[in-house]
Amino acid sequence: MNAAAVPAPELLLERLLARLRLRHLKLVDALETHANLRRAAAAVHMTQPAATQMLRELETLLGTALFERHARGMRITEAGRLVARHARLSIDALRVASEELTALATQQVRPLRIGAIDAAIASVLQPVLERLLASYPEWRLEIEENSIDRLSAGLRAGAFDAVLVREPVRLEPGHRFIALREDRMVLVAAATHPAARRRRLKLADLAQSRWILPPAHFAVRRALDALWSREAHPPQAHPVQTLAPRLLLSLLSQPDVVVPVPLTLLDRVGRHGIVELPLDLQAPIEPIGLLFRSSDAQGALASLIDFLVASSPG
Repeated sequence: MNAAAVPAPELLLERLLARLRLRHLKLVDALETHANLRRAAAAVHMTQPAATQMLRELETLLGTALFERHARGMRITEAGRLVARHARLSIDALRVASEELTALATQQVRPLRIGAIDAAIASVLQPVLERLLASYPEWRLEIEENSIDRLSAGLRAGAFDAVLVREPVRLEPGHRFIALREDRMVLVAAATHPAARRRRLKLADLAQSRWILPPAHFAVRRALDALWSREAHPPQAHPVQTLAPRLLLSLLSQPDVVVPVPLTLLDRVGRHGIVELPLDLQAPIEPIGLLFRSSDAQGALASLIDFLVASSPG
């Protein structure tokens, strides 16, 4: 990125508001998907010369290259990834607006769009979903599972009415978070693991086990790193880092494997042949709750909030 060519944020915003077109955004999104100018141009119903000209316009407008050309196609730059991500959010927001306008014009019931992390689906939604639908039979729900970062970005862009996530470190202006489920880290292993027969364990007793560590951005990984920082030796890491429930079930069948997971994820992993090891980790992690825009807390969303709060174990 040529920093000298990039204008100040205020000036860049004015440029974008005055000169950016939706077709610019569609083209960048298609280029990231196809990594080929000809295929991307066809996907947005443009000729290749027109797509080349439009990409050149956008890169000039932004003052930076979005793609690097090479013999086998195009390689996206860091700036290109950033623009493509925001392009998708803008396109998604317009898609939602078009659906809402159509629903309003035809007097259809607009669905409640709920995003959720995996642990929230297992611990908050799944136990109450049948009762929720029985209480509000006229509702339509669109539920999408994704990462906290993508769900938060989708909420900002209007793609979700609310998201079930861990409590954020900082709330966006106009957003509100209501905690619904406390959480903590627990350690699980196969029932055949030698430590499963122990009545008491210390963290150091498991130093020779192979630990399936969550990726670094997960709350449970941060809690685990804090615990191990007080020990003389770090854990022996398994080559796979994951919290994907189906993978964990398979990996736990391997000898001497232990996995730190949020308590709220245990129901999603399943408990058949798996035991929680007798180790009091004293490792609370951020609670799971509902994040939403305060101005949207009316109608069906307000009823959903009241229902989930009333159903919360506290």
